[in-house]
Amino acid sequence: MTRIAVVGAGIVGAGVAYHLAARGADVVVIDDARPERATAAGAGIIAPVSSRTSDDERSDYMFAAAAHYLELIERFEVGGLTEHSYGATGQLIVALDDAELVQLEAVAERASALIAQKGTVGIGSPEMLTQAEIRRRFPPVTTARGALWLPAVARVDGRNIRELLMTMAAQHGARVVEARAELALTGSGSDNEPGSRVLGVRAGGELVTADAVVVAAGVWAKDVAAETGLDLALYPQRGQIVHLRMPGGSQLPVLNTFRGHYLLSFPGDRVVIGATREDDSGFDAHATAGGVDAVIRNGFSLVPDLSEAEWLEVRVGIRPASRDGAPILGPVPGVDGLWLATGFGATGLTLGPYSAKLLAESVLGGAPAIPAAFAPDRRVINPSMTRR
Repeated sequence: MTRIAVVGAGIVGAGVAYHLAARGADVVVIDDARPERATAAGAGIIAPVSSRTSDDERSDYMFAAAAHYLELIERFEVGGLTEHSYGATGQLIVALDDAELVQLEAVAERASALIAQKGTVGIGSPEMLTQAEIRRRFPPVTTARGALWLPAVARVDGRNIRELLMTMAAQHGARVVEARAELALTGSGSDNEPGSRVLGVRAGGELVTADAVVVAAGVWAKDVAAETGLDLALYPQRGQIVHLRMPGGSQLPVLNTFRGHYLLSFPGDRVVIGATREDDSGFDAHATAGGVDAVIRNGFSLVPDLSEAEWLEVRVGIRPASRDGAPILGPVPGVDGLWLATGFGATGLTLGPYSAKLLAESVLGGAPAIPAAFAPDRRVINPSMTRR
């Protein structure tokens, strides 16, 4: 039986562990349960079409990732894990002024073209709404001048999906070691050169031998990869996201804007507003007055009645952001048996489970289906990449 060590148990690592274990691998997950990891502080919007939709390879990937969620939820339910957070609330891409109405028309055209190619899974049948129609169907949304309605867009709670993936991984025999991980490598004869093959992972003073190691440790993958001589083009990005409770809030769809902020809802009238993207935060995972103020003001600009909402919490996570905005996914050149799954930035909850599936299949020898644009040797090694 192939033994594989997975470093990190956020949503990506949990997904990798599940898919590997379900395919018969002997899986050991090494995780130090960092409270500041990004999974718990993500929004969880599962939308193949957004205000930034394009028709490139990443759009193909977004559609596939949204479709995979339906497969994953079915697996949860067949396995008796029915308390999942996936809900098709629909999404309004809103225009807040005349200029954005023009942008909205362009998004609607691109969305229609993409749907003609790929179908409506995860989207539904798009519908343009006027200001009056928005107010009639979604009364709290009083500031939108127009919107594109996508009825099948969904949302998830990242903590919940991660826990269910870990539960299913354990059902297939995966086990967890709570410790910080260091790679165990065979050397190439020089202290300054990458190792030629992984032997496993050192965790808690012990060696966990493995045929392959998958590093899915978020932004901390940079430290692990550095042990091989790689300087990943990866940096920490702080995200602050605010949770409120508003009567009737559970009826709100996902609200997506052209200004980089959004709103979504969960049962119990929980309303989530996000989020900051702070590229100069380092690893500081504290909430800041300025960050929270900006997020709340953005929420008020969409739903003014939120000014009377009950405060619940602010969640803060450190996202693994790549310098070019693309995930870092695949084998590490020159180090046999070492794989990376990181660099998702703010899209980890959207792309993570599907990416985990593709990576698990590749680790076990399946035909590679990971886009070449995500390959570590193209996206990671070149330190001259500029930050978006």
